[in-house]
Amino acid sequence: MKKGRVLIILYALTVSIIAAGIRLYQIQVLSHDAYSSAAFRQRSRITEIYRERGQILDRNMISFTDRSVEYIAVLQPAVFTREKKEREYIAGILGVDSDEFINFSVFNSEPRVYLIDRERAKQLIDLKARGVSVVERRKRADADMPAVHLIGYTDETSTNGIVGIEKIYQDILNSKKSVFALSVADAKNQYLEEYGYQIREVNSNSPLSLKLTLDFHMQKLAEEVMDNMVDSGAVVIIDILTGDILVLASRPGFNPEEVSKYLNDRRQPLFNRAIAGYTPGSIFKIITTAAALEENLDPDTAFNCPGFCMIGDQMFKCWNYDNGGHGILNLKYGFAQSCNSYFIQLGLVIGAEKLLATAEKFGLGSVTGLTYQKIPEYEGLLPDKEELIGDGNIANLSIGQGKILITPIQAAGMAAIIANGGIRNNLNLVDSIVNKNGDIIRDLKKREWERVISRETAKKLMEMMEATVESGTGQKADIGGYGGSAGKTGSAETGLFEGDRRIIHAWFTGYFPYKEPRYAMCVFVEDGSGGGTSAAPIFAEIAARIMQWEEMK
Repeated sequence: MKKGRVLIILYALTVSIIAAGIRLYQIQVLSHDAYSSAAFRQRSRITEIYRERGQILDRNMISFTDRSVEYIAVLQPAVFTREKKEREYIAGILGVDSDEFINFSVFNSEPRVYLIDRERAKQLIDLKARGVSVVERRKRADADMPAVHLIGYTDETSTNGIVGIEKIYQDILNSKKSVFALSVADAKNQYLEEYGYQIREVNSNSPLSLKLTLDFHMQKLAEEVMDNMVDSGAVVIIDILTGDILVLASRPGFNPEEVSKYLNDRRQPLFNRAIAGYTPGSIFKIITTAAALEENLDPDTAFNCPGFCMIGDQMFKCWNYDNGGHGILNLKYGFAQSCNSYFIQLGLVIGAEKLLATAEKFGLGSVTGLTYQKIPEYEGLLPDKEELIGDGNIANLSIGQGKILITPIQAAGMAAIIANGGIRNNLNLVDSIVNKNGDIIRDLKKREWERVISRETAKKLMEMMEATVESGTGQKADIGGYGGSAGKTGSAETGLFEGDRRIIHAWFTGYFPYKEPRYAMCVFVEDGSGGGTSAAPIFAEIAARIMQWEEMK
């Protein structure tokens, strides 16, 4: 009995010793690095210098972000210079009070970081002061970054997106891969000089990036033209065949490094006009014309324009009122000359129901597809059928006035439908999530299309839009030797005044080149003189430069 108990005890002791040995081996050998790192971190005073963030790329993998550099001054309190004059000089370079350095000691050794520019970085490097290092990092955004209204900006650390794509896709762009400065202290929190100050990188997978449908070079080109020709407005360019948005630009712009100074700017530079709603004016005549043609109205149908149109006791003036009107004209000539009298009479023939149905088919009053990619957009506004009782309300809608708002994106989409033979594509602005090698991790495009007007209707509208540029109100949109262009002008009354001056929004929406359409473009000018004089020349300049650039590629 006693012998059995002894054997059991010996067996238990043996098992315990073996288990303890195995555990000791795990801790001392297998998990040495992990425990060592944990102990090291426990004694370390760590300050993050920067965190790597995924890029925001164009359709050709050209980055909109991190295109320039900036500098971080890293101060090492335990070994920082003790010379008063040198401290004061460094404080001046950093733009802080030298009192910030009073508590620097071996017991307060946590690294301090300061964001500085290139000139101040050079001063610190040339100074060669003890306890000061300068680290270079990529600058997330700068004053020259294109598409700033869409891309948005981050906080000062470039870690968290504040607005735009940076915020919407924060979970994708953010990462745990960072660079940090550290010092090591003992149990008494005293700096251990033998370890020194170190700069380390957290081992983590590279962050994912977001690929957009925008074209970096086209975006940059469009914004350069706008800076010279537009105080306030928007430009949108769409790939006709795919529905990809290639350019989305708004003016006035802003510097993402100095956002606070724009908050009370009356010009509202932070506001993205490309996705906002405005009265369309005469570009809505595209819808009125499409509705008429889909109802098989004879394009030779003629109406008289004496310079005005009377609906009851209400006078609707044509822009040619002072010259006695356009006289007798057919649909093609009425379209090219953007005659209000013609289109009011045409709209009364078509009726409210058909006008609204055609507008809805063209995507007015609804989102374009960007909402599905988490990008907020205004859906626009169409009146209810019940609100169009009475000829006066139908007359207003026929010429794009009254209770109707559309966005520059929707206006560009109208031109794309016509140039694409009557097919409406779902519009995309975000292409995919990609890794550092450009491999697609997740496709974010929505590829859908539908026919909204017949090919015959689209062809007739193309002829009218060409005539508008050749001999009508859009002659200043002509790009001549680059394949020609076509489109429709619009001058929308806002009901607003500045003194005695009536505020008008100017539009031109069209496509180019005319013979083999590839791009649809909308130009919107807030408070312009008119579609043919304010918006059409901007369309021509951007379109011609794009065609020149493509010839050079």
